Amino acid sequence: MSNQPPIEVPQGAIRLNTDSQKLEFFAQDRWYEMATDTPNLGNSPLGVRGLFFGEFDDGSNSPTIDFVTISSQGNAIDYGDLINSVQFYGGVNSSHRRWIYFGGAPGNPTNQMQYGEISSTGNGVDFGNLTESTHYNPSGVGNRTRGVRMGGSVDPSGGAQNTMDFWTYDSLGNAVDFGDLVAAKRFAYSANSPTRGILSGGDFTNPSLGDAINQFITIATTGNAQTFGDLSSIIQYGGGNGACSNSVKGMFGGGGPKPGTTRQTDVEAIIIATTGESSKFGDLTVGRNYSGSTASATRGIWGGGYSPSYVNTIDYLNIATGGTAVDFGDRTVAGSYVSACSNGHGGT
Repeated sequence: MSNQPPIEVPQGAIRLNTDSQKLEFFAQDRWYEMATDTPNLGNSPLGVRGLFFGEFDDGSNSPTIDFVTISSQGNAIDYGDLINSVQFYGGVNSSHRRWIYFGGAPGNPTNQMQYGEISSTGNGVDFGNLTESTHYNPSGVGNRTRGVRMGGSVDPSGGAQNTMDFWTYDSLGNAVDFGDLVAAKRFAYSANSPTRGILSGGDFTNPSLGDAINQFITIATTGNAQTFGDLSSIIQYGGGNGACSNSVKGMFGGGGPKPGTTRQTDVEAIIIATTGESSKFGDLTVGRNYSGSTASATRGIWGGGYSPSYVNTIDYLNIATGGTAVDFGDRTVAGSYVSACSNGHGGT
């Protein structure tokens, strides 16, 4: 196939090269091959593994971790439990080998971090501490070596935080200060490429900036976030952790314009390497917020959420085409405030 595309090909377009049988994306007037390594993960079939963490419902809050193989379809399988017997509200990020869950405890804020190996199963293990106590829906981004916590809140009635801290996945120890967000956030969407972390939507403590502001950081450095563009008012609030990405495209699904309003099916997308606005990309099978979302190089999945009852639904979208999501299967538990990660997302 020619490396010179037709003039009308947009930045961020994705294609299958029929000569090499490799996925490629278009940027800066060239096609680049995408990394799509899919290691064999223990007792799962060949493919990228996606994990869902915790859930909240009115009767039984759960520290459950379950997993799916993103390239397949079917119900989630039990992985293990988070350290606390009842745990939710936390954030998560991951490398190609290890997940890190941070914050997330009922009743009292916590700075606890815990980890596990994605290719195995088992319960969370203590990793270290965040730089401050925050349990109420912080967000996480990361690349292959480093994870970053972005924002959060110490309790439901407290204001959102503008702080960020980071750690190295392969070591154990406490997080280190990274910098500050442009606007303090909790309940925010997060996505990443190998170089850039994006934070979008959520509620805020600086009304002059608005709910919909997008912010980005360069993951390998430290420093304050910068503005990116705006997320649509349709899904700007209540995303929880309903965002995912491959190395090119970030997708934000579900949520709603304000608390108490209709839960949305809308999925919007951005090209991570640019600083433009989001655009409509597709729809989930169920309108909901506070779901967990993660991705492989080719497929994004959303699990759980609130709609307006607690659901265990998992559905997926093809990242190259978008459109209407397809039913994937069910989580082992139903609930909201779900976090998710994989070993094959955009940062790895």
